[in-house]
Amino acid sequence: MKKLLTVIMTGSILMFGTAVFALTLDEAKANIDKQATEKKLDASDRSRATATLQDLVDKGVPVEHASRVVEASIDQGMKGKDLAAVAKSIEAAGPGARKEAATVAADAIQHKYNARETAQMTNTFGKTVAAGAPSDKTSKVMSNGINKGIGAGRITAATNAYAGEIKSGTGPDKAAENATRTMDRQRTMQQDRDMSRDSDHMGGGSGMDRGMGSDHGSGMGSGMGGSRR
Repeated sequence: MKKLLTVIMTGSILMFGTAVFALTLDEAKANIDKQATEKKLDASDRSRATATLQDLVDKGVPVEHASRVVEASIDQGMKGKDLAAVAKSIEAAGPGARKEAATVAADAIQHKYNARETAQMTNTFGKTVAAGAPSDKTSKVMSNGINKGIGAGRITAATNAYAGEIKSGTGPDKAAENATRTMDRQRTMQQDRDMSRDSDHMGGGSGMDRGMGSDHGSGMGSGMGGSRR
């Protein structure tokens, strides 16, 4: 009886704790409005940020995930129209995958990928899941590349290859492992090129290889076009 009571009490505490710490939509809106004010966004961009949060939640994205996307965009200086484009790419992922799509988008924005790159990767995520790939593993594959600073085009290519392997019968875990290995190789190759370029520059070389391996454009977002490492 004592053990049963303990289990019930523990479950009640956990449920209560979840209720206490879960972010409500109103709290998320207040946080975003405060952040937007601190970042000196104009009234139009502040309004669009709040509206985007509401739209994402209405489309089934959990408040915490939707809030993270919007807050990251404000922090990185992304304008309202570009945030709206990112939100549209999240919504395109479909009802069952929008939470993970928001995770990919938020990771990308936080790592300074611009709006065009972020939407490109999120759209690829949606197409990959629609083709039958598990949303959680697809999200992990893409976020892995994002966290390593691999170019958006290369992440997209690796994700497409991952989707193709699954379609051909390769298990999701093995396909994800292969995609990650491919991106790791690309990362190593890019680092080697960067080291060679820096060495040539220090040694008075011509520097003709400067910028090789870049696979993304200037982008849509303001201040978001930093080069991938």
